Amino acid sequence: MAGIADISHKLFDDWFDKARYETLSGDLAVQNVDQAYEAQNAIQDLYFERRGKIAGRKIALTSAAMQKMCDINQPIVGAIFTNDVLQSKAKVPARDFRHLGVEFELALELKNDVLPQTDLHNAETVRDLIAAARPAFEIIEDKGADYTQLDVFTLIADNAWCGGIVLGPIIDGWEDMDLGDIPSCVYQQGETDQKTNTGAADPLGSLAWVLNHFSKRGMTLSRGEHIITGSAIQTRFPVAGDKFSYNVSGAIVEVEIV
Repeated sequence: MAGIADISHKLFDDWFDKARYETLSGDLAVQNVDQAYEAQNAIQDLYFERRGKIAGRKIALTSAAMQKMCDINQPIVGAIFTNDVLQSKAKVPARDFRHLGVEFELALELKNDVLPQTDLHNAETVRDLIAAARPAFEIIEDKGADYTQLDVFTLIADNAWCGGIVLGPIIDGWEDMDLGDIPSCVYQQGETDQKTNTGAADPLGSLAWVLNHFSKRGMTLSRGEHIITGSAIQTRFPVAGDKFSYNVSGAIVEVEIV
């Protein structure tokens, strides 16, 4: 296996070159989850100069079907960078991506620093760690990958394809809501509205998993980080001219692809 630095530089260059997805192979092949996250940490260090500091985290592969397809028994996580955090009514250039995807999520803002701990977080205990809940889009760059041919170690090393987020307003009265059971709706210009529910992504369970992931690795998450907790519906792949809004209990986040 090549060094972690070689892998991270390869993926860093591919990201900005908008290269097509390819599984890391040969000397660059990643052998296990721990090596994949080592490479992810290294590529995040490289990204700081161009994409800013870490502003949050994403979770991926939350469904049993996706985990089975990728031959892994747990979700995976990646970082969100400050330069990639946009506000509602953002305009996202399609030309900045090889193959742009949009996902429909809750963004849960951390109230305080979350230090490593022995006790596991769960869907009940994490509520006290949340400062705000917002509807959000995740912008992903899947590099035109064939989803039936994914290598999960490559996906982890490649920061789980996170291209950024678009944040909506704080959900009014979120403190008194069951965040795992809020009716919501996706609107796409020219398409039939799609009703859904935040529970489809198990947002509090997803937040707990992310916090446990970093706790096990002895890492602290910072106050103000936004943790996006998985898409309530299947990823959509827009083109220039498409407009989306995602309504969660009256809080609406909007994005236009230009």
